[in-house]
Amino acid sequence: MKNMMKMYQRILLITTIASFISINLFGEEFVGDKLKQSKDVKASTAGCTGASAYQFLDINNVRCRINTGGDMWWNLDTGGGGGIPQYFIPANTTKTSLFAASLWIGGLDINDQLKLAAMRFRQVGNDYWTGPLTIDGTAAVDAEVCAEYDKFFIITRAEVDEFLGWWYSKNRSEEYPGYSIPKSIMEWPAHGDPSRFQSYYLAPFYDMDGNGEYDPNQGDYPYYDIPNELCHSPIQTMEGVNGIVKGSILADQVIKGDKTFWWVFNDKGNIHTESSGQAIGLEIRAQAFGFATNDEINNMTFYSYEIINRSTFSLTQTYFAPWTDADLGYAWDDYVGCDVLRGMGYAYNGKAVDGTGQVEAYGDQPPAVGIDFFQGPYLDPDGYDNPSFLADGVLGPSFNGDCSIVNFDSTVIVMTYGKPGEEKTGNFMVSSAAINGVNFGNGIVDDERFGMRRFVYHNNDQSVQGDPRIAPEYYNFLRGIWKDNTKMVYGGNAHPSNPGAVGPECDFMFPGDSDPCNWGTRGAPPNGGYNQNNLYWTEVTANNSPSDRRFVQSAGPFTLEPGAVNYITFGVPWARAISGGPNASVELLRVVDDKCQALFDNCFKVLDGPDAPDLTIQELDRELLIYISNKKTSNNFREGYAERDITIKTGDSLYRFEGYQIFQLKDASVSVESIHD
Repeated sequence: MKNMMKMYQRILLITTIASFISINLFGEEFVGDKLKQSKDVKASTAGCTGASAYQFLDINNVRCRINTGGDMWWNLDTGGGGGIPQYFIPANTTKTSLFAASLWIGGLDINDQLKLAAMRFRQVGNDYWTGPLTIDGTAAVDAEVCAEYDKFFIITRAEVDEFLGWWYSKNRSEEYPGYSIPKSIMEWPAHGDPSRFQSYYLAPFYDMDGNGEYDPNQGDYPYYDIPNELCHSPIQTMEGVNGIVKGSILADQVIKGDKTFWWVFNDKGNIHTESSGQAIGLEIRAQAFGFATNDEINNMTFYSYEIINRSTFSLTQTYFAPWTDADLGYAWDDYVGCDVLRGMGYAYNGKAVDGTGQVEAYGDQPPAVGIDFFQGPYLDPDGYDNPSFLADGVLGPSFNGDCSIVNFDSTVIVMTYGKPGEEKTGNFMVSSAAINGVNFGNGIVDDERFGMRRFVYHNNDQSVQGDPRIAPEYYNFLRGIWKDNTKMVYGGNAHPSNPGAVGPECDFMFPGDSDPCNWGTRGAPPNGGYNQNNLYWTEVTANNSPSDRRFVQSAGPFTLEPGAVNYITFGVPWARAISGGPNASVELLRVVDDKCQALFDNCFKVLDGPDAPDLTIQELDRELLIYISNKKTSNNFREGYAERDITIKTGDSLYRFEGYQIFQLKDASVSVESIHD
């Protein structure tokens, strides 16, 4: 095998008048007002109770809690009205890098009435409950279904690999003695209950015999795209093929990771007591997953949401966003920022030393943690393959990094694309969302998706820049508007009243040097000399006071149609520089995030290296005969292993199998690390 392999090893709106009461919460939890529900409202509630199940994702150097109720990374069961962070990294320590996260989704119905689902901390209330919705137009669920699905379905790639090895084996009794199909595969939730008007197709599965029925005894299994043959393919899901939904993509739906949590939740199980928003009718199928490797991916986790509008109405001016409470170690000394081109929000320490010895604090030379918003909802169709910003211009038109894309936004221009000698020219609608979006200039019309269109922070307090309490405030944050209805502006703390806020209105808070096209200010250079001559807007240059920050990475606006499927996918890169202070960790995070992004670009297919062969050993007189073979399910079947490393941009990026090395050791005490001594 190659000794030089550089690969991943597997290892605005009318504000509702409400009464508020003060509530004290533990640690870095929400410290603002709690929306008070009237006795009449409480008496009228029915249906689902709040979800309670949780598990820890622990396949690599991260150990993090995932809750079924639409939130994650924190323990809400500690009593006393509070919770504690549980995103441990390194996994075997008490150090934590994140506190909580959830989805915010909101839009306007035909009467311009706001509908919204959003979560922060469930002491305040619930906007999400477990279980699938009906597909009969009512988008309904009942308490029994919610309780039935208050759990995770956990699967590992190793289980599926072993199952396939057993399935294809021609000599099962010898190669897989005592094997039985594991419970995780047998009880995979492939189907909903049509008698309850649920979709028949639920969790993705590979249908070996093509009969549409999940049966592991016939070779069916939870759908890992093992050969990566679906990557960037427009093949629909089973629901899409059967006309139940629109916009589904099988490559996005399939299971990913070395270990995967799959669960389903909705926003119709009860009234929205967290945001006081009106329900939409969303069924959300979620995955949390990770990879065991020997590189930076071992410090990452990933999240994918298949979001289905089961209602019969459209929403306009719709926004989707992951919301993050990024408590990096000690909560109250943090800064946040964003990288516009990478579509990443991040948190880093506002002081050289994190905390003052708390168990969760990192101390000297603290890390930085990011949320890379890989892909968001579809843009509204316009009948064009919108040009890309950075692609090579072979499959479709590209601006090749030219910032004029911002000035041409929403206009039709003539562009040329194609291989040399095969150029084509045509009219194309420009969308500046291509700067960090996906599927632009790929030769396919109307499959473009948003990336991070806004980066907005808020504080853990009750100010106009603090935690939202009611639906209009949540929706305003999605659109870049503070709680006092003022637009967010460039500089300072982004509020117009701040002396450092120089303007103009902007979409990205604290972008540093990551917005060379001034996309966040509509192509206009910021005032105050920013974004030129090495003067960039960060929390450091704004001289803000470090505190407990939260942030929103919003995508939109778009129109959410009945039956529409959208996907939100994000990853959590993490980096800790060995010197140079907090900013050095931010710079290292950018480098690490490029590997995170490359993994997404390759549809989460890590470089595996050739599978270990099967050995049959025959012992003779002072001689061993070793027979080496590879099963049909091995990626090195017939010694034909070949795998491309997409992180290698130039030169030969294809790894091929070259041979075996066999070592004779002195005795059993010799370790693998010493075999070359």
